[in-house]
Amino acid sequence: MQIIIPSDVFPPTGQGGAAWSSHALAMALLGRGHRVTALVPMRGRPGVSAYDALGVPALRVGYRAPALPIIQNYFRHERLWQPLADAIVAAAAGRPDVIHAQHVQAAPAAVLAGHRLGAPVIVTVRDHWPWDYFATGLHGDRTPHPRASWASLATDLPTRLGPLRGALAMSAIPYMLAHLRRRAAYLARADAVIACSGYIARRLAGIVAPARLHVLPHMVDIDAAERIVATPAQTQVQGPLLLFAGKLEPNKGAGMLPAIFRALRDLGAPPYTLVVAGDGALRVPLGRELAELGVDVRFLAWAGHDEVLRLMARCDLLLFPSAWGEPLSRVLLEAASLGAPTLAMPTGGTPDIIADGVNGALEATPQAFAARLRDLLAHPAEARRLGDAARASARARYDIPVVIPRYEDLYATLG
Repeated sequence: MQIIIPSDVFPPTGQGGAAWSSHALAMALLGRGHRVTALVPMRGRPGVSAYDALGVPALRVGYRAPALPIIQNYFRHERLWQPLADAIVAAAAGRPDVIHAQHVQAAPAAVLAGHRLGAPVIVTVRDHWPWDYFATGLHGDRTPHPRASWASLATDLPTRLGPLRGALAMSAIPYMLAHLRRRAAYLARADAVIACSGYIARRLAGIVAPARLHVLPHMVDIDAAERIVATPAQTQVQGPLLLFAGKLEPNKGAGMLPAIFRALRDLGAPPYTLVVAGDGALRVPLGRELAELGVDVRFLAWAGHDEVLRLMARCDLLLFPSAWGEPLSRVLLEAASLGAPTLAMPTGGTPDIIADGVNGALEATPQAFAARLRDLLAHPAEARRLGDAARASARARYDIPVVIPRYEDLYATLG
C-alpha cells in the first residue's frame, strides 16, 4: 500500500512521545513492505524539501508564523491547512491507499487532501486537542477540566499568560472557540479516527461517530530497543536508581516531585539516586526544591532517546507522577518493554498499560506515591517482579508484530 503520514512532529526534530509513536508506525509499515512518506510541517521558510527522517522518507513543509499568541495559532493552522493539503496531494502523485494524519495540525489538511484525491483518511488522537484549545485538558496547565468554554478560557488565559496579557487575549476567545469547532468538524469528517486508549475513546464520544472510532495502541519495536540497551548507559549511578523521564512541565507531573520526596524523607527510605532526564519550565525551581530536601539528584536535560532507553533498562524504579489525563504514554510503553519497574499515577490511559500490583504500581496522591516508593525501594525483589511482568505484558500487547496487523486490517477495510 501507499501510505501518506502527515504528522505535526517527527524525529529527528520532534523528540516527544507523539513524534516517536508516529515514527514507530512509519518504520513498522516500511518493514512490512508498504510505501510510506511522512509530511512534517515546520515553521520557517515556506516550501517543500525532502529529507531522511531516521529511515523514513519525509518531506518538510515550511510555513511562516509570527511569534504572537493566538495569531501564531491561526498561521499554524487555518493558514497552513490548504498549503499542507496541497503538499499531500503532490506527494501522493495519484490516489494513495490511505492518508493517516497523526495530530492536530495535520488532521484538517489530511481531510482536505483526501477529499481531493478520493482517498480514505484516518486521524490518530493522542492528546486532548479535539476538546481543549491548549490540548492538555488542564485549566491553567494544572487542573483537569472537561472541555473549553467561554468561562474556562476567560479564567485560563490570565493564568497562562499573566493578568495583563491574559486580559488582552480575551478578545480572541471567539476565535479560539470557533477554532475548536473547526478542529472537531474536520475530525468528524475523517473516515476513521484512532484513539490511542480507552480513555481517549471515551473523551471522543459526541465528537466522532462510534462506527468510525477505533482503539489502537501505540507500538514499540521491542527487539530494536533491546539492541540499543545492550550498550550500557553513559550515566553511571552506584546503588538504586530512580528515573523520571519527560518534560519538566506541570502536566507531566514534574511539579509533584518535591511533594513526593518531602513525604519520602519523612517516611524514611534506603539510599537512592534520582536521575531526571528532561528539561522544561520547572527545571530551576525543581532543582532548588530537591536540593533543599537533600535529594541526590542528577539532571540530564534533553538526553538522547537511546540514552533514555538505556536508563530505563538500568533503573530500579521509573517514576511517572503524571498530573494530566495521560492519553497513552510512550514513556510507560518503552519502560514496560524494557522491564523497568514503574510507579505511576492512575491518570487517563495509564491504567490501560499498568494493572496495580500486577505489572506495575499505581498511587493517586503524592503521599501514597511516596509510601509505595519507600516500600518498593525496601523490597527490590517485588519491584523486579513487577518489571518482569511489565515486559511480558508489553510483548503481548504493544510489540510491532502484535499491533501492526491491526493497523493494516483497518487500512485494508477503508481502502
